Amino acid sequence: MPGTPNIRHYEIVGRAYPSEKERSPRVYKMTVFARNAVVAKSRFWKMMRKQNKVKKTNGQILQVKRIFEKNPTTIKNYSILLRFQSRTGVMNVTKEFRDVSLCGAVSQMYSDMAARHHARFLDIDIIGTTVLKPSDVLRPHIKQFLKAHIKFPLLHRVTKKCKKYKTKFLYSRPTTYRMGLQ
Repeated sequence: MPGTPNIRHYEIVGRAYPSEKERSPRVYKMTVFARNAVVAKSRFWKMMRKQNKVKKTNGQILQVKRIFEKNPTTIKNYSILLRFQSRTGVMNVTKEFRDVSLCGAVSQMYSDMAARHHARFLDIDIIGTTVLKPSDVLRPHIKQFLKAHIKFPLLHRVTKKCKKYKTKFLYSRPTTYRMGLQ
């Protein structure tokens, strides 16, 4: 899943088919992150095979529901617990991300895992996600944004010239770095 900018959050409910042995089989609900509903169903059946020993041929999906972010304008700290297949074996990892939506944090996680561990989309299984309070954040690259007086200096600015002073061809390159202006 290259890039993974458009990850969506799905809640899928499924079960095994009723049989003579078991008239009312257990119903399983799972949250899945995927590009679309088709990929989400595929991920659901992969996890059902692993955890609950129910295959797609012996089961049915009862509901597929897309979940939307309640407050997509406020920034939150997310902790994602995941299992992935590395070159040496299966690893369990907890990662922290800062984003406005859970889907954005999961998208960041997939990019980060691809960059740092060469883990592909299909090799990563998300076990759980939580929203962290600022006091619970552990990673220093997230903690640096929790300070009250944070500044983002504007470096390498190009000043706009008035139209009558503009020329098409200049003999020198523009100066974008200014000492003391911030």
